Amino acid sequence: MDGPFQSRRVRRRPGINITPLIDVMFILIIFFTVSSTFRSHIGLDILLPRAVTGVEQEHAPYEIVVDGSGAIFWEGRPVDTASLRAMLRELLAREPDATIILQGDEAAPFQAIITAMDAAREAGGVRLILPTRFGDTIEEE
Repeated sequence: MDGPFQSRRVRRRPGINITPLIDVMFILIIFFTVSSTFRSHIGLDILLPRAVTGVEQEHAPYEIVVDGSGAIFWEGRPVDTASLRAMLRELLAREPDATIILQGDEAAPFQAIITAMDAAREAGGVRLILPTRFGDTIEEE
C-alpha cells in the first residue's frame, strides 16, 4: 500500500512478546527450588534402636543398612556379603580413612548386623559408626 508520500508501508506480523513469560518461568523455578526437599540419605525405612548414652556423630557419606528382615543394603542397593566385602575393599583402596555408617533396624536379626560388621572388617578394618536414637529412655520389660 502506498502512503501519502508514495512510500511503502511495512506491515508488521503479529508476534508474542516472551519477556513476561520468561519472568513467569523464573518465578516458577524459584518456587519449585525453594519448596523442594532434598534427601541426602538413602530412603530405606528402618527404626534405629534406642540408646540413652548415644552421642551425636559426624554423618559419613557411606551407609550399610540392615533392614528388619536381615537383608543387607550398600548405598541403597541390596547386596550379599561377598559383594559387600568387594565393594568395601574398592572403597578402601580409594579412601583408606573412610568412615561408614552401619544402620541396623531395631527388629533386624543380630546375626545379620554382625555379618555386615565382619564383612567391613575383613575388607580392611574400616571405621564404623553404629547410629541409634538417643534421648529416649529404655523401658525395662
